[in-house]
Amino acid sequence: MLSRYIVPASRLAELKPYGETLFAGGEPFGFSILGKRTETISDYKEHLQDIVKELERFHEDHGGRVQTDVMEIKLPREAVFANDVDLLADIYRETAHYFGEVPEFPDDIFFEGIFDKNWEKEISVILESMNHYNDNTSLDSGIKAGFKLRCGGVEASMFPSVEQVAFTLNKVREQNLALKCTAGLHHPIRHYDHTVKTKMHGFLNVFGGAMLGYAHDFSTDQIAEVIKEEDKEHFSFTDSGFRWKDYEVSTEDIEELREVALISFGSCSFDEPRDDLQQLGLL
Repeated sequence: MLSRYIVPASRLAELKPYGETLFAGGEPFGFSILGKRTETISDYKEHLQDIVKELERFHEDHGGRVQTDVMEIKLPREAVFANDVDLLADIYRETAHYFGEVPEFPDDIFFEGIFDKNWEKEISVILESMNHYNDNTSLDSGIKAGFKLRCGGVEASMFPSVEQVAFTLNKVREQNLALKCTAGLHHPIRHYDHTVKTKMHGFLNVFGGAMLGYAHDFSTDQIAEVIKEEDKEHFSFTDSGFRWKDYEVSTEDIEELREVALISFGSCSFDEPRDDLQQLGLL
């Protein structure tokens, strides 16, 4: 259920004392490597070099007992706000240059954007440039670019709106990109949280809305309706598939989408999602 453990590149060395026990047996322990936020393109390139050094040390310490096949990193703000497809494609190629030649390094990289005042245009350009990169250069480098959607944080201001999430999900589908979500998805169903004083997105809402979008060619407004849903009775699972109200996506389609399109979500909470699913009778 946990799949890969998400760890900042800068903290990989802290795992060294636990290598003999944590990575002792079984399949290689899987990690998704987390990059930091950068402001300028120059800072971003320097940070890539730092990540490479950390990964080299990590694999020297643990050899084939660990796997680092995924990386998550924020696009530099300078590149996002330039609204330049070619500039962003250069960022993806530059990243592939650092990671594409070493088999142990990540070959799936999820780039995170920014929701600012011109977010519709900026997200569109990011996703269009990502599609262009994947279609034209990823076969040579072996690096596929996907999009990382941040769904929350420790403050209310860090939660994207229903409209922003729905728009992004639809654009990701239109551009044929893989999606990974992160942050804020602690609970299956959308609800108000008194700690952060805002409504938190549910992971059944987000992934269910996205999957129904693929299955029924939903518009952004239709996906938004699923994301806004707070009545747990409108969600159901059967042996044949997942249903929201009168719309269904088959188990076979879910399996395929989870493999190639709607990959995963990262959460700092492991107990809350499981406890809620058990209360809903789904786990």
